[in-house]
Amino acid sequence: MHPESRAMSFSRGEITTFVMPHMQNVLGDLFGGHLMALVDQAAAVAAIRHAGGPAVTKSIDRLDFHHPIPVGALVTCTSTVDFVGNSSMDITVQVYSEQVSTGARQHTHTAHVVFVAIDLERRPKRVPRLLPETEEERTRYAAARIRHEARKRG
Repeated sequence: MHPESRAMSFSRGEITTFVMPHMQNVLGDLFGGHLMALVDQAAAVAAIRHAGGPAVTKSIDRLDFHHPIPVGALVTCTSTVDFVGNSSMDITVQVYSEQVSTGARQHTHTAHVVFVAIDLERRPKRVPRLLPETEEERTRYAAARIRHEARKRG
């Protein structure tokens, strides 16, 4: 049995990888398709953690490219569940690039992703309610709620 609700901080996820030459585009930076896969994986961590079981990607609503990530950088994707519907979860993924030799770190990308929790028959499954506890979490919750409602309106 899953809890009725979870704190927003419970479901935070993070993945980190080293950008290798086989991951580059023609300019020598991380290829956008590789970045999208990393974003999807980071979002999956938060979604599965929050749902307490399987969850699948419904959509990548937005992926903003602020700065390129060069080969040789360490890339970290942090994910947070910011709003939930019945079975859906609105997730934000923040991407950071770090120059390993100096420790210089830069926010490079932001993504908004929607996942849906599923049962063993792959049908949508209700997720725990989300409890924002800090002012920053309440702000993220309100912004994600607006995005969620806009999607429902079409």
